[in-house]
Amino acid sequence: MIEWTNRHFNYGPTSFDRRQIFVATYTYRLPVLKRRQPLVKGAFGGWEVSGITRYQTGPELTPTGTASIPGTRRSSYVGGPVALPSDRRGPNHWFNTAAFSNPPATALGNAGVGIILGPAWANWDLSLRKVFTLREGWSLRFQADVFDAANHPNLDAPNVSTNNSAIGTISSSQPARNIQFAARITF
Repeated sequence: MIEWTNRHFNYGPTSFDRRQIFVATYTYRLPVLKRRQPLVKGAFGGWEVSGITRYQTGPELTPTGTASIPGTRRSSYVGGPVALPSDRRGPNHWFNTAAFSNPPATALGNAGVGIILGPAWANWDLSLRKVFTLREGWSLRFQADVFDAANHPNLDAPNVSTNNSAIGTISSSQPARNIQFAARITF
């Protein structure tokens, strides 16, 4: 049977599928300190902390390659485990590249759809804010935001092209920690 007419040949997870995703959003309002002196209450009371925490598994990727005839096709699976043990896996060598080769010119390649698991993702975004009353009808809102508060490296997908010398390597990641401040006067 010709591979492109076999619906099972293309059956598998898509590259944007994530098997597990955990997302938590939270807000905590610090005590107002009603029984404190006005200066202490105004400076340290009424702050609000909020955040978004996200953990997810990595993308399921399909190895590709090219043959002597133009066009990109699925790579050939030559055998062996695809995943590397966690102590041997890193940005310079994410999966077992020896398990794949370029497909022959007469075939589409037999590597399964989504057999390479990309890196997982973990992120903490935090926000701290407070509204200060300046005088009647006037207020100052202060806000500080921290994106990727843990500064955890979130790696992008590895190169899965068997005709590329950088196969199995990860050359980029999501942006590092970013901090921003904002102040707004309302009157």
